[in-house]
Amino acid sequence: MSRRLLPPALAIAGAALLVGLFVALRPADEAEPTPPVPATTAETGTPEVATTEPTPPPPPPVATLRATIRDGRPRGGIQRLTVERRERVRIVVRSDVADHVHVHGYDLMRDVAPGRQATIGFRATIVGRFEIELEDSGVLIAELEVRP
Repeated sequence: MSRRLLPPALAIAGAALLVGLFVALRPADEAEPTPPVPATTAETGTPEVATTEPTPPPPPPVATLRATIRDGRPRGGIQRLTVERRERVRIVVRSDVADHVHVHGYDLMRDVAPGRQATIGFRATIVGRFEIELEDSGVLIAELEVRP
């Protein structure tokens, strides 16, 4: 190698040595961050998707009135249920006699018979007091009060 080329070659070799030392000896906190690996679901192995939407509230509870008819009469007496307007209502009647369960004012009716309960579900939209009876026999089995 000629003497003219020696200084630039030494300068290049020195610079390469410095760059190599810098890369090899630099602190770990300056290392390139690795991208996060998304979590996967156990069932499918697909990435989970984070949601920012809040969980919707549970539906409001349903006010339930249960009545049992024995020998054509309400067991335990006449049942009473008080709810607020717009509340959901469910009426469940078991009976040892065949008849129709009728919710007056709402004009809802379901058949009931031994081994087949009557279930009536609705939203209480009419304010007042309403009788619930075995329609054919005229036996009062419950009262529903809907408050404003």
